[in-house]
Amino acid sequence: MTTLFPVLSFTDQPCDASVATRSPTYTSPVEYDGSSESDSELLLSLFGHPEQNSPTNDSADRGGRPFPYTRSKTRWRKRPNDELKYLRAQIVELEGLVETLSHSDSRPKLLGNGEDSGDNNQVEVLQKLSEESHMKKMEAALAENRKLKAMVASHFQVAKALQTALDESMRLRARKVCWPSSAAASDELVFALLDEEKELQYAATDKVLDASGIARIYHPYFSEPELHREGSEVYFQHNDVRVLPFPVADVVRALRHSLRHGANVGPSQHCRKFLMHDAFSQAVTVDNVEVPGALPAEIKGRHLLWSVVTPERTVINWSSFNEYDGAKHIRLLKRLWFSVEPIALHAGSTAQGCILRTIVRFTPVDPETSLRDIEEMADVIISGYKRDSVRVVMAVREQLAALAASRR
Repeated sequence: MTTLFPVLSFTDQPCDASVATRSPTYTSPVEYDGSSESDSELLLSLFGHPEQNSPTNDSADRGGRPFPYTRSKTRWRKRPNDELKYLRAQIVELEGLVETLSHSDSRPKLLGNGEDSGDNNQVEVLQKLSEESHMKKMEAALAENRKLKAMVASHFQVAKALQTALDESMRLRARKVCWPSSAAASDELVFALLDEEKELQYAATDKVLDASGIARIYHPYFSEPELHREGSEVYFQHNDVRVLPFPVADVVRALRHSLRHGANVGPSQHCRKFLMHDAFSQAVTVDNVEVPGALPAEIKGRHLLWSVVTPERTVINWSSFNEYDGAKHIRLLKRLWFSVEPIALHAGSTAQGCILRTIVRFTPVDPETSLRDIEEMADVIISGYKRDSVRVVMAVREQLAALAASRR
């Protein structure tokens, strides 16, 4: 059988002169390691060794180029070990990816009613899930907005109430009555100050009634006047509730005339001066009080009575500027709140009566008044108040009895 290619001969043959002229001592300036030498040895072992005693041409080398330019040795570059490791890792990763993609069960799936759905069903399920998620977010946002709106509204109401309270406090503070420091103040000045104070007293009527607890009492009630201490504040207070079988108008008229009833007004009487106007009245009283174990004391009072009529009730504000001259000289402001409300005397009866609620409070006029001085004069203050209250009660009873007798 004939061959197409001549048989390669690996026997030693003479080399070309241009090749023989190369000297092993003149090499390429490229620096190479031992791997290139091993490659050269391999080539030499395969293709034979060159003639050792071949003639050399020192004048030229490869294409007539003069010496010392030589052709560098043929070398095969060997890849570094780290690059080989990187390529092997890439191959392993790509093979794993191909295996994953080719696996039939690794494809992402969507559950539709517990079973695999087609592409159309998957799109519908995705849209449904997106809409549900959007609706949940919208509902949560609306709930949060409602919560914030309610919070802001409550804060606004609190701020508005605080602002109203501050405005009222500033208004009352601006109208705060400055009582005279001189004991020789004229009656006209004291009455003018009492007239300024009466509106503040009327504005506090409901608050005082609620704080005392008698606003919800519909039966006779009586308490003794006592000295109260609350922190730095000291005052005397007395509460009273009476049920009277008389109309409201008669009781109000009797209270307004109680100071001058039964006695002639004059310099030597208990009531030294009395002035009656349409809605208010003024009076000046002087009383001498003797308490066992204490020095006699003179009590001078300027009184202002002011009535306010409403459909539900009639309120009488009685304010007095009292000066006590005894073992100590102190000045107290006495405030009386009379609330007269109509009531039915019996069930199913047309007879009208009234319920009279009374609150009496004494407070020091001078903030620097010593608590010890007030305690020392406490018996004189309470005794003087009881004398005045007895006079008022007797005057009211006499007037009401006279009115009842005149109507028979």
